[in-house]
Amino acid sequence: MTGMQEPAIPADEHARLLELYSLGVLDTGADARFDDISELARRIAGTEIAIISLVDANRQWFKSCVGVPLAQEETPRRISFCGHTILQRDPMIVDDCLEDPRFAGNPLVSGDPHIRFYAGFPLITTRSFAVGSLCVISREPHQLDQQQIDSLTRLTLLTVGLLEGRPDAVRPAGRTLGQEPKRRGEASPRRLSSLERLISRDQMVQMLDLLFTMDVGSPFAVMRCRFRDYERINATLGGRVAEDFINEAARRMFAALPRAATIARFADAELVVLLPFQQDQPAVEQLAERVIAFSGQPYRSGSQALSMGVAIGLAICRQNDQNAETILADTSMALRMASRRTASACCLIDAEARVAAQQIYRLESDFGDAVAGKLLVPYLQPVVDLASSETVGFEALARWPQNGEVLQPSHFLPLALETGLTGELDLLILEKALAALPLLAQPIPRREMTMSANLSGTLLEDPQQRERLLNLIDETPIPPGWTLQVELVEDIFQYTDSAFDQFLDALVQRGVRIALDDFGTGYSSLARLISLPIQVVKVDQTFVTRLSGQQDSPRTLLRTMLTMLQDLGLATIAEGVDCGAQRDWLLQNGVAKAQGYLFSPPVPVSEAIEQLQQQEFRPPAIPVDPSRLRALRRRLPGRSWAKDLLRRFSRGRGD
Repeated sequence: MTGMQEPAIPADEHARLLELYSLGVLDTGADARFDDISELARRIAGTEIAIISLVDANRQWFKSCVGVPLAQEETPRRISFCGHTILQRDPMIVDDCLEDPRFAGNPLVSGDPHIRFYAGFPLITTRSFAVGSLCVISREPHQLDQQQIDSLTRLTLLTVGLLEGRPDAVRPAGRTLGQEPKRRGEASPRRLSSLERLISRDQMVQMLDLLFTMDVGSPFAVMRCRFRDYERINATLGGRVAEDFINEAARRMFAALPRAATIARFADAELVVLLPFQQDQPAVEQLAERVIAFSGQPYRSGSQALSMGVAIGLAICRQNDQNAETILADTSMALRMASRRTASACCLIDAEARVAAQQIYRLESDFGDAVAGKLLVPYLQPVVDLASSETVGFEALARWPQNGEVLQPSHFLPLALETGLTGELDLLILEKALAALPLLAQPIPRREMTMSANLSGTLLEDPQQRERLLNLIDETPIPPGWTLQVELVEDIFQYTDSAFDQFLDALVQRGVRIALDDFGTGYSSLARLISLPIQVVKVDQTFVTRLSGQQDSPRTLLRTMLTMLQDLGLATIAEGVDCGAQRDWLLQNGVAKAQGYLFSPPVPVSEAIEQLQQQEFRPPAIPVDPSRLRALRRRLPGRSWAKDLLRRFSRGRGD
């Protein structure tokens, strides 16, 4: 053909084609990830058209093409520009095709799509085979500066990573060179899993870097998603179930998000989404809510229903002194803020939220220092006998003295959870509560009392912290009459390993009483309730609060619960008693002990000691044999002190 040079055949053509076929990409369907790359390339170059083409034995085939509608998805190799590009390792750039004798007479120049400018960047695999090109095309003469060339070169590396990152991309067994590849519409040997459709963390970072480098002038959004239960599933059900779980999460995200979205596996439980041309905040938040909605139904693994709760951090980049690192840091901040909520939630970072997040980081650092320095202290809330209103024990609750005020758990427990310090906090409060027992025992010698402390799931799951707890109990003498009680939440029923059961048995052997806290609000299993060495059940305050309402159903429900617990031989303590009516109802329905603001709020140890000093306690009764009393009366006639002593013994108040 006059004025046209056909591309030569590379010396390694046989091996090059084997490499191309091994990728398994030829004649596959459209893929938004490749279209994103083409769109980015077009914007970087400032051209109308961008194409990702693969050079086959007799054709070039377009994996992606943006900017021009094509009548066909391939062209003959002999007229292809990309056939020339794969002959070299550097970009092939033609500023004006009409001025280049290789292409002046090419039908792609003289006819549709009327190419005048062409820049092809060879797609070179990790085994050094050029399988195609990423090319940008204009219908007018054009030039690229060095920054554009560098950016397109980096985008080419990302394209190769996508081509090689397909786990199903293997050459079909029995295929030999010269056979036609599988055509679009034929059955695939295996359908890609959702995880296999994800790009890697490094590829996502590269895409973000390119977006910042080319400065497209329009904002884009990044969405960072963490599926809350992945770690628990991995720990309890195993890695295979966990991967099936996250694969289902990815599938739902693909279904919920627009085709232009690119999704990366950023960490085991984290997926990061790039929405390249989304700048409207309501639209981005609506997409996040859509992901939450698609994750609302549990995932069934065998007979188990696993929650797919998700926390989402959002950030919109508006090119203001940002880069890939800063926008990912913003999404991380937003994700941590969303993770603090109990249900699935999304949080979008902005300047105000960024300041708030930085303040939280400082608070987390201060909290970690406070735990390490043992600066948190126990406040004690009395547990009373409902019939006599006498104090029969205390619950130790954590408080954080800071900057002249005492912070409630609502201020720092989320920090403890976020930083993984809940177990250390439990040990610290228990250590200080046990240390206070000798002082508490002085006003009430020999009085039967209980000191209760909470144990979090973090401690219960950690064998080392469990061992430290047992050592603490062994090393700390407990005054006569006092009993240590540990309170566990209902979620302990999910721990079914023998080591956990052995830990509870070790506590019981040390004389520690096991109480179930917040009963009725968590995971319940009657079989586990019976099998575990639980002696006390604490009825959650939500049930007690409803006793003050007009409806009978809360009272009926609580009465049923109390009857069941009494039938099981379990003692009950009601939490959150705030008024006399609640106290009277509980007393009438068999509840012997309670705590709440009706009796006392949590107070410092010094105030708890003062409360005990102000109360007049009856010493425990000493049973006396009546025959010994009569014998003593005969031996000590007429002595007033003896008569007084006898009267006191008779009333059961012997000292």
